[in-house]
Amino acid sequence: MRLNDHRSCFKVDNFSYEKSALSQHIFSEHLLFFGEKLKNFDFGIIKQVAPRNLDRAEDSFIFSHVLKKMETIEVQKFPLMGSNMQYDTSTRSFIERQQPPKLDTTLEKVLHLLTDPHSAKVRERHTKAVKKICDKYQNGFYLKDLGLVYKVVESLVEHMKHDEHYTSSLVQIIMLSGKSFLKEKASDDAVYGKDLTEFLVKLVKLTELPKPMVQIAVTHCIGSLYCTPVPIYNDGPQACRHELNIKAIEDSNVVKIFATELKKMEDDTVYQEILHLLLFLSLSSSNCDCLLDMDIIDVISRNMVAACGSSNSKLLQLSVEVLWNVIEYGNPLKVQDRFETPAVVRSLYSTFCHFIQKAKTKQDLQLRNDVMSVTQVLVTRCPNAPLLECGFIKILTLVSTNSEVKTTDELMNGFSMKPQNDDFELKKAAWTTLIGLAENDAMRQVMIDVGLLTALFDYVKPNDSVCSVEWTSAQYEELQLQALSSLETLSPLCLEEYMREHGNTRLIMLLEWACLDCDYGGHGNSFFGEGGYQTRRAQLRYTVRVLLAVVRTGNENVVQDLCDQGLISSLLVVLKKYKDTQVPIELSILANTLLIMSLVCDTDSHRKATFGDEGVDLLLQFLSLDSGKFSSGLGYHKLLLSAVNAIWCCVSFMNQDLFLERGGIPILLDLLERCPPSMQNLVLGALLDLTEEARAVPHVVTWRGSGQKTAVSLLIQLWRAEEQAMGVKRDRNHVMTDPATPLQGVEQLMSDVSAQALSSTPTLAILDVADNMRAKIYAMLFRIGFENLPPVSAKDQITLTLIENYLDFKVGEVWEEIIAELMLDNITPIKSDREALKEIQTIIAAKSEAVRRHQMEILERESMVELEEEQMCYQQIKFNFKQWEQQNASRINFINKTSDYETLQMSKQRQSALAEKSKQEPPGIRDTVEHSTLLKMLTTTVHSGRHINVPLSDKPSIVSPHKVLPAISPTRSNERSVVTQ
Repeated sequence: MRLNDHRSCFKVDNFSYEKSALSQHIFSEHLLFFGEKLKNFDFGIIKQVAPRNLDRAEDSFIFSHVLKKMETIEVQKFPLMGSNMQYDTSTRSFIERQQPPKLDTTLEKVLHLLTDPHSAKVRERHTKAVKKICDKYQNGFYLKDLGLVYKVVESLVEHMKHDEHYTSSLVQIIMLSGKSFLKEKASDDAVYGKDLTEFLVKLVKLTELPKPMVQIAVTHCIGSLYCTPVPIYNDGPQACRHELNIKAIEDSNVVKIFATELKKMEDDTVYQEILHLLLFLSLSSSNCDCLLDMDIIDVISRNMVAACGSSNSKLLQLSVEVLWNVIEYGNPLKVQDRFETPAVVRSLYSTFCHFIQKAKTKQDLQLRNDVMSVTQVLVTRCPNAPLLECGFIKILTLVSTNSEVKTTDELMNGFSMKPQNDDFELKKAAWTTLIGLAENDAMRQVMIDVGLLTALFDYVKPNDSVCSVEWTSAQYEELQLQALSSLETLSPLCLEEYMREHGNTRLIMLLEWACLDCDYGGHGNSFFGEGGYQTRRAQLRYTVRVLLAVVRTGNENVVQDLCDQGLISSLLVVLKKYKDTQVPIELSILANTLLIMSLVCDTDSHRKATFGDEGVDLLLQFLSLDSGKFSSGLGYHKLLLSAVNAIWCCVSFMNQDLFLERGGIPILLDLLERCPPSMQNLVLGALLDLTEEARAVPHVVTWRGSGQKTAVSLLIQLWRAEEQAMGVKRDRNHVMTDPATPLQGVEQLMSDVSAQALSSTPTLAILDVADNMRAKIYAMLFRIGFENLPPVSAKDQITLTLIENYLDFKVGEVWEEIIAELMLDNITPIKSDREALKEIQTIIAAKSEAVRRHQMEILERESMVELEEEQMCYQQIKFNFKQWEQQNASRINFINKTSDYETLQMSKQRQSALAEKSKQEPPGIRDTVEHSTLLKMLTTTVHSGRHINVPLSDKPSIVSPHKVLPAISPTRSNERSVVTQ
C-alpha cells in the first residue's frame, strides 16, 4: 500500500504515518477508508491534522462525515506521542488531558519502543521507559527474561553511539543486573543456568566500549553478583541461589575479559575499579589460574611500581593484595612459572625499598608489611625465585638486623626500628622469610655476612634483667623465642659461625637460667610462647631444641665442648625438675632431653658414667609410666620412646648392672605387655640388647605378669599376634597349613621376585626380618633356651615349635629366592650345584613336614589328654550319682524303720545275725561264759559311737519302744563316760 511509504505519530493497526509528510490528497483519499479503524485511537490527532488537510470542500465533507460516524463509537484512550489532547464525544470538542496515561512497562513494549525505527528520535520517551522498567524490576530481573534484558541493553548501546544521553539509561540497566536474578519456579536455577552464563559474558564485553561510566557499572555489577549475599523477600518471587551467580561468573571466564581490558586500560579510575573487582575474584583458584594464563601479573607489577611514584596508596594496596591472592590460591606450577621471573621480583623489591625509605604514615607501614607478607608467601611457593640476584635477601637481612647490628648501607638511610607493632611484625616476618631460605648456601652466606647469626644470638641470654630500648618486655620475649627457633634451623648449617659466636656457652647459660625456680613473669603471647605464661618453660623448650639440633650434626668438637661445659649435669637437672609432670610442654622437654642424652652418651663410656645412678633411676621412673597415658595425646608416647632409646645409648655395657639391680628387666617386660603394638618392637629390641648379658636371663625367666603370665607365654602371644597381622597361613590351632610357605605372609606371597632389580638389593626374606618382631622373639627365646621352659599349653607348644625352627625356615626362604632368581636370569647351575640345590629343597620340605607332623602330634596328645579328662569327669559324675542313690536308699530305709515296727524288728534281726557271723571264736576257749554286749530294750538300729552317756540318776528313764533316740554326743560332760569297746 502507498501508506507504507509514510510515517506518522499515530497508528492504525500496523500502518504508521508521519503527519508532517501527509499530503492533502492522501489524507482525503484514505481518511474515510480507515474511519472504522480510528475507534481505537485518540482523536487529538484529527484536530492537529485536519486544519491543514481540509482545504477542499469534499475533504471537509468527508471529515464531518467521519466525525458523525465516530459519535456512536466508544473511544479508548491510548497514549499518543506528542499529543496532550483528547476528544470529548459529549461536547464534540478536543480538551486537554488532566493526567498523563500510564506507560506500559513490560520489557517487550520497551524493547519495541527502543527498536522501532519510527520512534528513534524520542529520547525522553526512551529514558522514561527505562526508568519505569528499573522501578518495576527494582528487586532484579527474572531469569526467564535474560534474553530480553540483553536486547534492551543492545538497543541502548546502539542509541548511545549517536546520543551520549543514553549512557545513564544503559548504566541503570547494568546496575540493576547486579542484583540477583529472580525465579518464578524452583527449577529455574537449573533451567536458565547456561543462559545466565551467556548473559554475563555479553554483559562484560561492554567494557570494550570507551565509556568509563559503562565500564565501572559493569565492574560493580559483576562484583555485586559475586560478593553480595542473596536477599530473602517476605513475599513475591525469590532470588536465585548465590552459588548459581558464582558458578556462572567462574564458568563464563569473565576474568579473562577483565584482564584483557586491564592490559590496555588508560583511565586510572577504571583500572582501579577493575583491580578492585579482581581482588574478590582472585579468591577462587579457577579465577587465579585464568589470571595467570592471561599474563596479567607483569602488568600489575609494573603499575604497582609506577604507583609508588604517584603515591596512589589505594592502587598499591589493591595490587599487593591481588598478587597475594594469586600466589596463595593459584596453581603451584603456574605460580612458579609467572612469579619466578626477574621482572616480578624486581617490582616487589622496588616497592619494598620505596616503603623502607619513605614509609611514614600508618597506612604506608601497613602496605610495607603487606609487601613483606607477599614476599614470605612467594618464598614458600616459589623457592627458585631470583631473590638473591635482585638484592632482596640483602635488604631483608638488613631490615631484620637493624636493631642489633649497625650498618652503613645506603639503603637503610633514615630507617630505624621503633617499638611499634608495625616494625615489630616486620622484624618477625623478615626472620621467618630468611630462615625459610637458609638451606640455600649462597643466600645463607649473604645472611651471615650481613650479621643475621649475630643478631639472633644477641637474644640468647637471660632476660629477667634485660632492659631493651627498642622493644617492650613482651615484644622482647617474643623475639627471643623466635630467635631460638630460628637458631634451631640455622645453627646446624653454619657450625663455624656458631662456635665463633660462643653458641654453646650462651645456650648452657640460658638452660641453667631456665631451670631456676625463681619467679619470672613470662607473657606467653606468641605462638612460640605457648605454655610459658608466668614461667620459663618456653625458653627452656626452645633452648633444648637448639641443643638437640646442634648435637644431631654429630660434630664431635661441638659435642665435646658442650660436655666439657657440663651439658649432661644440666640435662639431669632438667629431668629431675619435671620427672612427675603431666604438662604437655614439659613432656616435650623431657623427650628432647633424653634424645640429647642418647646422642651424647652413645659412643663415649665416660659420658655414660656421668649419666650414672641418678640417670638410671630417672630412666626407670619414666619407663614405669601408667599404660593408660600412652594414648592420652599429651606426649607420653614420645617420652616413652625417648626413654627406650636411652636404654641402648646410656645403659648398655656401662650402667647395665645397676639397671638390673634396680629391677629394669621386669619393668621392661611390664612395659612390653601393656604398651601399644606400635611400640612393642622397640621395647623388645632394648630387652634383647640387655639379655646379651647372661645375668639378665634369670630376671626374664622369673618374671610374672598379669594372671601369672610368664615371659615365654608373652613372647609366644606376641608371635601369634605378629603372624595374624602379617596374614600367615595358619589354622585355628595355629598349625601351619602350607608347609611350602611356613613363614611367609600375604605381602611376601603377593610380591614377585622379578621386582628385585639389583643383586645387592636385600631379598624379601631378608627384609621380612627387619619388618616384624619374629626374629627378635626367636633370639629372645634362644637365649632363654628351648629346653626346661616353664609349662605351657598345647597351643603354645605348637607355636613354640614354629619359633624353634624359625632360623631353618628363614634359610630355606632365602634358598628358594636364590633358585627363583637363577631361573629368572636363565642361569643353569652345574650338575653338582643342581644336586646341592635339589638336596636343599628336599631338606627344607622334609623339615617343614616334620614340624607339621610334630604339631599334629602335640595336637593329638592334647586331644587324648582332653578325652581322658572328659572320661574322668564322667566317672566322677557316675560316682557322685551312685553315692546319691545310696544315700537316697538309706534315707528311705531309715524312714521305713521309723514308721513300721515290723520293718524295724526285721532290721534288728538282720543286724544281730550279721553281728553273730562277724564274731571270731577265741582258740582253746569253748566253755567260757559269754556276756551280751547288747542293751536290752534298745530301739536304735545304728551302731553307736565309742562313748555313750549314762545318766547318774537312780530313777531309770522309760523309753518308748517306738521312739528313736537322739544321736549320742561324743563330747564329755559332767555325766560319766563309759567305754563300750
